[in-house]
Amino acid sequence: MMRNCVGAVDSFNLVFVIKACVGLGVLENGFVIHGLGMKCGLDNDDYVAPSLVEMYAQFGTMESAQKVFDEIPVRNSVLWGVLMKGYLKYSKDQEVFRLFNLMREKGFELDSLTLICLVKACGNVLACKEGRSVHGLAIRRRFIDQSDYLQASVIDMYVKCRLLDNARKLFETSGDRNVVMWTTLISGFAKCERAVEAFDLFRQMLGESISPNECTLAALLVSCSSLGSPRHGKSVHGYMIRNEIEMDVVNFTAFIDMYARCGNIQMARKVFDMMPKRNVISWSSMINAFGINGLMEEALDCFDKMKSQNLVPNSVTFVSLLSACSHSGNVKEGWKQFESMKRDYEIAPEEEHYACMVDLLGRAGKIGEAKSFIDNMPVKPMASAWGALLSACRTHKEVDLAEEIAEKLLSMEPDESRIYVLLANIYADAGMWEMVNHVRQKMGIKGYRKLVGLSATEVCQNI
Repeated sequence: MMRNCVGAVDSFNLVFVIKACVGLGVLENGFVIHGLGMKCGLDNDDYVAPSLVEMYAQFGTMESAQKVFDEIPVRNSVLWGVLMKGYLKYSKDQEVFRLFNLMREKGFELDSLTLICLVKACGNVLACKEGRSVHGLAIRRRFIDQSDYLQASVIDMYVKCRLLDNARKLFETSGDRNVVMWTTLISGFAKCERAVEAFDLFRQMLGESISPNECTLAALLVSCSSLGSPRHGKSVHGYMIRNEIEMDVVNFTAFIDMYARCGNIQMARKVFDMMPKRNVISWSSMINAFGINGLMEEALDCFDKMKSQNLVPNSVTFVSLLSACSHSGNVKEGWKQFESMKRDYEIAPEEEHYACMVDLLGRAGKIGEAKSFIDNMPVKPMASAWGALLSACRTHKEVDLAEEIAEKLLSMEPDESRIYVLLANIYADAGMWEMVNHVRQKMGIKGYRKLVGLSATEVCQNI
């Protein structure tokens, strides 16, 4: 009817119908509405144009979104932000950077949406220095105090870059600290094995009457894993029971991982068997549980049972399998699974798979083969692969190679204190105490300190 009454069409109607097309998931109708907008001369309208760009971005047709954007003669900041958001959704972070630079060149004013997209892209590619600059820009333009979502995005960026002190400093000054902010920070401390601080944050969160969600509790269980004691995990479980929080796949999987890392494979298996429904992630977690406890045959048997359930393994599954081979020292099986992943399942190896292979070869004492594997990788070696080889150098007392690798790692991650700690330990194992002191002096200059063993018992008692 609308197409027969072109004169009655206005921008409000078009925007409404465009959003309806997105909601219904019907791109074909979106094409029709776009054509109608062009016929009515409304496709470049200040409200219609961003809606069209957003529609194409929602459907993943970024070429169409870019084309609409390019054909608009007069653009505003909202339009730039909408296109950035689209590229960000599909992990095209370099396009976000390109648009930001182009936007600045053409003299457009920034807004909170463009800064949110930019800081998220920085976090995705671990561009820590650039992320700090964006944070500074947001402070100077006074956007940081006006947008809780921008604050949350900056905190998330700092967490991804492992700059947890920066994240916490901003968090402490934030006005509206919602459950997402709390969970992001708790998760960051958990992943960096700063379990005591993760539990302390959780206690503060409860003190401010913020109810945790499933992701918060899963992050706490990661912290329990790093503490190496199931007692803390049971405290979290008790909290969930007292507060009648229903277990979902995320929580079940987190409990499996926690018990496995604490060496209690029987409890990990019991939790797995209790699950009413299992997906690929659940099976992969159980495979990993067997693997990190040196039970490779059980891990392979679990893998076969998963396939018998008509579940197709994914990249995470193969990380678990390769890890199992690594912990058991079975190089032959590791190579077999690595090749099968590529050949039988068409899964391209990612950073974690390469790091697992380096760890596998390194644990088996094949240091030269591990180094050659890194040198011949089809992608640029990431810090995780070099880190696995550095750990192997400690085990097999390869001091000269360790120094070379540490230098590479520090050029990639100059703020990573664990590299200094590991290098100091390598020197200590070799009895090179002068070099140990030299490394510790460097750590002192940078303000690092090796964390001594701490207990989260008191914090857990408050949960």
